[in-house]
Amino acid sequence: MINKLKATFILMRWFHELVVMIPFIALYLSTCYLGKFKIESSLSGMLLLCFVIQLLIAAGCVLNDIRDRDIDAVNKPNTRIIGRIYSLKQSYLLFITLMSLVFILSILLTCFYFPDWWWISITVVLFSFVYNLWLKRTPLFGNLLMAAMTACIALVIKMYLWNDLLTLNNEKLNLLFDLFALISFSIIVPRELSLDISDLQGDLSDDCYTLPAKIGEQNSKWVIVLLLILFILSGIWISTFHPYQGITFTVGSILLIVYMFWLFRCKERIDYIRAGRFLWVIMIGMFLLATYFTF
Repeated sequence: MINKLKATFILMRWFHELVVMIPFIALYLSTCYLGKFKIESSLSGMLLLCFVIQLLIAAGCVLNDIRDRDIDAVNKPNTRIIGRIYSLKQSYLLFITLMSLVFILSILLTCFYFPDWWWISITVVLFSFVYNLWLKRTPLFGNLLMAAMTACIALVIKMYLWNDLLTLNNEKLNLLFDLFALISFSIIVPRELSLDISDLQGDLSDDCYTLPAKIGEQNSKWVIVLLLILFILSGIWISTFHPYQGITFTVGSILLIVYMFWLFRCKERIDYIRAGRFLWVIMIGMFLLATYFTF
């Protein structure tokens, strides 16, 4: 039973769920602080929005592992969940349960707190299916969609708090929401690409033609470097107009340069996984620094 519970949390990517809570906490508390803790947007609505998005992410991860069960049998035969701890039938049951909760709670969220949520949730679900059923197996497009959906979390929070943001009319706060989206997108694309490199053998065995499968491991690393350099340059550009965020991008840039050198030393799958965790650290650190220097 305990092993099953642990497997469930792994299947739903518990660490990803924790990371996703950071924008909700940081952006909501920042808005409350600047509004002297007197804002229109309901805390219960924000908590419900956070929970529904967590469920959507969990359902997407389960669907992803269902689709990748043959690939995982090659890449991680001893640590995969589906086919080892969860049967395929149990995995589908978990996915259906999660999506049922999303459906029920989305009705409550739309009716009582966030009227725009109905079309946002439908869009997210459709894109999730498009990603898992098609784009995941194409070069780069799947990575871009995954990063865009992650970046949109900050923008969805911005939509929920829109009336309060209009009332406050604070340039620094508005920029903070945009920075969360930019940082998320710019870190997730390289991370997903590096995972594609680590999963190359399994992807090829299942006719999954990601960018590394098309252009090779070494060339894919140079694409990652190019994307990170573009992010560093965008940080320099933003810092010229908003100098108070200079330290955020300076620290982030230094760590990303360290990651680039680390990336070219990666050979085994575990090396890419560890490097990917370092990218999570960079993203979380930049979130916290961007929030701190907003005040």
